[in-house]
Amino acid sequence: MKKVAVIDSGSGGVNVLKYLFKNIQGCQFLYLADDKNSPYGEKGKKQLKKIGEGLVIFLQSFFNPDIIIIACNTLTSTAIEHLRKKFPDIVFIGCEPAIKPACKKYNQTDVLLLATPATIKHNHLIGLYPQVRTHAIKNLPKLIDENLFELDCLQPLINQQLKLFKPKAIVLGCTHFEAIRNQILRAQNVELFSSCEGIAKRLQQYLDETEKSNEVSFMCTQETSPAKYYHYFNS
Repeated sequence: MKKVAVIDSGSGGVNVLKYLFKNIQGCQFLYLADDKNSPYGEKGKKQLKKIGEGLVIFLQSFFNPDIIIIACNTLTSTAIEHLRKKFPDIVFIGCEPAIKPACKKYNQTDVLLLATPATIKHNHLIGLYPQVRTHAIKNLPKLIDENLFELDCLQPLINQQLKLFKPKAIVLGCTHFEAIRNQILRAQNVELFSSCEGIAKRLQQYLDETEKSNEVSFMCTQETSPAKYYHYFNS
């Protein structure tokens, strides 16, 4: 059974973990919520590289993962190549916005990428699709973490932020945004594109197909209980 660490700044990566746990077998999952450094979305590239290094060293000290899934578009965009060079014995799987499949189905001008400021600034895919519109809703990942079980309270904000756009497809460029699928669909009649399927396909390449079970545990980087994330995982 492969040891697979899934990391994010808060609850966003739990959405990825849910998908993987349901669709992949043969993993001992550890979810690490880096609430100490949350949110990532408006931090600089140098700072995020340092945060990423610290998380990997921490995981090596007690879990020794075979694979680390960076379930965060921002940390993927800013730090994954640095981490691959720094820790060559670990497989790193990143989280890229599903712009490519969205643009295969729709014209670029009909696609909207919702992401954090750091992802919009640093992600290499955005330059390959210059007509895709991008939009960052300030502090939305933090607001999702703070209202994880009362997400309808964010509906007015989402309506207000999306009313100027008329896309046919929205790419969820932050794993936190998986939690507000229903709220986005109430605001816009669109097709949503997620990173989860692509991550699952990458992970499957490294697994033993004879394994038929999974395990999961949760940790936080602050001295807080991971119970919120466990509860959300099971919701």
